[in-house]
Amino acid sequence: MSEDAELRLGIIGTGNIGRAHLAALSSLKRANLANFQLSAVCDVDSKSARKAAKDFDIPKMYEKYNDLINNDEIDVVYVCTPTSRHTDIVKAAAKAGKAVYCEEPIANSATQARTLMGVIQDAGVPSGAGFLLRFDPFVLYAKDLLEHHDFGRPMLAHIRADHLYTKGYERMNEWRGDSQIPGGGTLIEHCDHDVDLLTWFFGPITDVHAKIRFIAERGVEDLASLMLTHKDGQMSTLDSIWHSIDRLDERRIEFFYEKGFIGITLETGIKYLKYHVKGEGPVRVNAETADNALLEHLGVSSSSGSLESYGVLRDTTDNRYAAMSYAFLKAVKSGKNPSPNFMDAVSAHSIIDAAYESATKGTTIEIF
Repeated sequence: MSEDAELRLGIIGTGNIGRAHLAALSSLKRANLANFQLSAVCDVDSKSARKAAKDFDIPKMYEKYNDLINNDEIDVVYVCTPTSRHTDIVKAAAKAGKAVYCEEPIANSATQARTLMGVIQDAGVPSGAGFLLRFDPFVLYAKDLLEHHDFGRPMLAHIRADHLYTKGYERMNEWRGDSQIPGGGTLIEHCDHDVDLLTWFFGPITDVHAKIRFIAERGVEDLASLMLTHKDGQMSTLDSIWHSIDRLDERRIEFFYEKGFIGITLETGIKYLKYHVKGEGPVRVNAETADNALLEHLGVSSSSGSLESYGVLRDTTDNRYAAMSYAFLKAVKSGKNPSPNFMDAVSAHSIIDAAYESATKGTTIEIF
């Protein structure tokens, strides 16, 4: 496909995540940073689909996903439905020859994720997986630091993520308390993003020891604590919590190396990075500086479009969605394999499944 070709996008699922993607895609479109059309939306809730079509000026609206997928004028399908519905939609889209972007988790289990990976490979279509943290400006700034400074060998990483369960633009969903739909609680819904990030920085994970708890008796776990060992011996710990505290969501990430430290705070509305490496630091990095790292990562310059109109890169909520779609659509056009993709999702799911097994058996589980 020519990089100048206009892609035609169909969005399946117009709930909170679907609308977050629609808002980010609309920002990309307004800024002339990507050549595509938002051609159709679909949701089993016709009222929701109709509202999305109106709000984002989208010409076609469907209630059945097969109707959207069978539209020959659709090149790319975004799957933004509850997790249990991903499998059928992804299979149908891939078999129809559409490029597929799917929100994380892509499936309820590693087995299902591997099946979807096989379908994608058999169909020979591009795939993208929604690991949002990889497109956070501060995370990309940390990657840049590691490339340009001698931090030495990695030693220990720690992530603590806490989320208000019932509120927030991503979590106002009754289905999250039904284990049959997402496949579990905070472990699969949020820790998959974190284990992907830990793998991205520290390399493959070889074993996991995990504990989970059901504090609020919601039917899904609301507390997960993991100890992870990486291939070269470095270690990671991960704690994820769903709570009812009236406070903003927060994710704290720490990377310790032989010669340096990087700490990232991602709180709703407040984000910063601090680092200390031999000969430099401690240094605190603000959002504007981190945004520049994101622009560089995406290959976007001031001549690429109006950065003022590309306000999503200055927005604390949506910039990662826009960056992720920009990279995904650029890869699809160029014929390259998008990153992250379904293979990365399978890796994350394997770790999450091992964590559930560890929590059930009370022992360390090796990952092959």
